[in-house]
Amino acid sequence: MAHTLILMRHGNAEKAQEGQTDQERTLTSQGLAALRSPSGVARTFSLLSQHERETAALWASPAVRAVQTAQTVAEAIGERPIITCDELWEQNPTAFMEKVRASDASTIIAVGHVPFVNGLTAALTSVKLKFKPGAAAAIALGDTNEADPEKLLWFVQAAR
Repeated sequence: MAHTLILMRHGNAEKAQEGQTDQERTLTSQGLAALRSPSGVARTFSLLSQHERETAALWASPAVRAVQTAQTVAEAIGERPIITCDELWEQNPTAFMEKVRASDASTIIAVGHVPFVNGLTAALTSVKLKFKPGAAAAIALGDTNEADPEKLLWFVQAAR
């Protein structure tokens, strides 16, 4: 079971073009540059221990912009497979948390969308955050009983 869940909003995305589905939207060049800047994902994920950086599972919504964001995370923490997680696109918190709790990864980095990342963070920790593109929050997952609640470890608002 995961002990730490890091929810991240994808970087700044292009507006939908005619004939393009929402899932096909890509990051803007400025959004990609912000993620790759020294104050982007490298700064955010420097908060992880070396062990967490080396062993974290990397999940992303199947939306192109989320996968592109996850790729920048992999560049910062070390290459690894990006696991597509439909529950992040569908914004289904119950199914997503079932998948998280069933995972054998001790740390999961999940790149998704608003309002999902805002709502799930609030539901788990009772802390209301407003994720800007590229923002990330780390949550310590408790046991499934109330004696061991989830808590917010850190939140990094994105550089723009």
